[in-house]
Amino acid sequence: MNIVDKINEGSCTADELEKLLDEQNPIILYHVMSAIGNFGVYNENVMKKLYNLSFKRETKDKLLGYYKIGDLAIVTLQKIGKNIDEISSYQILDDFDRKVLLQLAKEVGW
Repeated sequence: MNIVDKINEGSCTADELEKLLDEQNPIILYHVMSAIGNFGVYNENVMKKLYNLSFKRETKDKLLGYYKIGDLAIVTLQKIGKNIDEISSYQILDDFDRKVLLQLAKEVGW
């Protein structure tokens, strides 16, 4: 079984998902953050890593289409219970980028 299948099936522990947040591969990061949101993985280390990832909004941080790694990190933080208005990387976004986040949340089913 490959790592993406393991992530999507929910076979990864919270510790494994946390470690996978260090990956540089955007496909892996997409699946890891999706699993964290879908399975409600919540611990302090995951929150810290997602918070750090939420600032990855440069062209080199492209995830899917227009979306960046930071966009999915912000949406994932919101999904697992963080008040989006308290996330500093969200606070600095303009209205257009905030609408992009709403669309991303819809696309991942949250």
